[in-house]
Amino acid sequence: MIVFDLKCPQGHRFEEWFASSDDFENKLASHAVRCPECGEHHLEKAIMAPRVNGGAQAPAVGPCGQAACAAGPCAFAGS
Repeated sequence: MIVFDLKCPQGHRFEEWFASSDDFENKLASHAVRCPECGEHHLEKAIMAPRVNGGAQAPAVGPCGQAACAAGPCAFAGS
């Protein structure tokens, strides 16, 4: 899966997930993706800030997958 930041001609920005770059291109060409605010289907990729791992360790996570749970009792336990 890949996520792209998209924008419409009215300047609305949103994220959308695709199976691949080809999936994005196919859905864009067939107008299967629309702006959630105005319904526009003429979209383009917005400038994205990629996540770059500078060698830092990923935060520890608890059994539920949340970083907040690693340091103590799970906030989601019993829910």
